[in-house]
Amino acid sequence: MPRSAPPIDPTRCPLCGRSNQCAASAALPPEDCWCMSTPISPAALAQIPDSVRNQSCLCPACAALLPLPGADPAPI
Repeated sequence: MPRSAPPIDPTRCPLCGRSNQCAASAALPPEDCWCMSTPISPAALAQIPDSVRNQSCLCPACAALLPLPGADPAPI
């Protein structure tokens, strides 16, 4: 019998598994969430697997990992 996937935890980042600090998941107003005032790269969002897309939010650390389009690359 095939195993079913573990349930999605909406309080955890789908990339690293850490707390995503999502206001909506904590039953707070969504407009109070950190992501409402922080730019998130489309490339970071593209890293979320299709199977969990729109079910769990990125954490601030993963959202900041990838540069925003047009941003200067980090010096080496």
